[in-house]
Amino acid sequence: MFGFPMTVIRLLLSSFVFVMGRAVALPFMALYLTEHLGLNQQVIGWVLGGSIFFSTLFGLYAGYLADRMNKSLLMMLACMIVALCTALLTVAANALAALLALICIESALTLRGISLKAMLADILPPEQRPRAFSLNYMLINMAFSMGPLLGAWLFSIKISAPLWLAAAFSLLASQVLGFQRNLPTAHGNDSKSRPTSFRQTLQVLKSDRRLILFTTGSILTSFVFGRFVSGYLSQYLILSKGTQAAAQLLPYILITNAVTVVLLQYPVGKLMQQKYLFRWVSLGAMLYAVGLLGFMHAAHPLAWVVATLAFTVGEVIVIPCEYMFIDMIAPADKRGSYYGAQSLATFGAAFNPVVCGFLLAHFPTDVMFWVLISAACLGVVMYYAGTRSRGIAETVAMEVAAPVQALPDAEPVPACNPLSAASKKLANNRVKNLFPLS
Repeated sequence: MFGFPMTVIRLLLSSFVFVMGRAVALPFMALYLTEHLGLNQQVIGWVLGGSIFFSTLFGLYAGYLADRMNKSLLMMLACMIVALCTALLTVAANALAALLALICIESALTLRGISLKAMLADILPPEQRPRAFSLNYMLINMAFSMGPLLGAWLFSIKISAPLWLAAAFSLLASQVLGFQRNLPTAHGNDSKSRPTSFRQTLQVLKSDRRLILFTTGSILTSFVFGRFVSGYLSQYLILSKGTQAAAQLLPYILITNAVTVVLLQYPVGKLMQQKYLFRWVSLGAMLYAVGLLGFMHAAHPLAWVVATLAFTVGEVIVIPCEYMFIDMIAPADKRGSYYGAQSLATFGAAFNPVVCGFLLAHFPTDVMFWVLISAACLGVVMYYAGTRSRGIAETVAMEVAAPVQALPDAEPVPACNPLSAASKKLANNRVKNLFPLS
């Protein structure tokens, strides 16, 4: 974390402590609901899925709040809400009470995550943001590589113990963060304008074509990598190789994924530059495809490890790119709202087990992998369309702003359509500098 201001270091440390609480309790939530409330798997699916669905929609309003209020205060409140509702979950008497508690927890998680990204973007200049986003993602994976082991030990002692420790971690995270009233801001991030209403903010988001394209790309890539171990790979292994073989292979996949992310996320993040984002996300999607092809044809544990390695490197690349695409187009006074819109990408991960389960049940197993590869490629197409939309917009603006200069002793240059002028420049290959993302 050297090279970052102390405020950023406190933010990242607080994020690590907070995610440790999630990592201790989250893997055992289904077991806890089964043991504590006696719920069947269908009801548990509705409870867990319903809370995530609501929190994803809440992300739009959470981003609006991040633009209107002090982000440090919002993050502290989110930590306290998570701590309180996690403690209340230990005394929940029925499925409805558990659902309400989990909705509050997941919504607070969404609010904190959006506020964190917007706060990092406020404090750091653009060239340092990829490194900060990558470091944050690395710390998240470090927490999830350690937390479940501690949670398993506590769960064996008392089923509610992981929840109490998770609540304690959340409170500790609020103290590590602390309340910071006047934060330093990167040059060019200051803006006194604020959205006047939530409806107006939604109108701005809906009218930004680049945001829609980038968010669609994020949904598609999230569909590919979201829950790829606990989701479609587990389903595929159980169906094709049996439960025993799946239980033997999954630890190799999990360990390879965790170690690769921890070792490579920060070094790769340091290499990323904003003007080459499209190249990076294309490389990441290509590695997704390589990994999926490897999964499709893997017949030995070593082949599964190699395929997981390729797939995880793609994940290491794509995750920060998704944030950086949004960071690049977000106005300084609406950055939280733009991150809130990008959080809709969670829908991709939510739909993955449903779609992949249907494909595995009704088609040959290879069909599922080809659908996932197609989704990764289509995600790249969406990112390309977004970058191209930005380039044309800038070209049009330049054509409108630039006065027409007549040459001496020449006929006046007739006015032309800006889009036509942009097309001519594209044909003459003279717009390289207008495409900072590719």
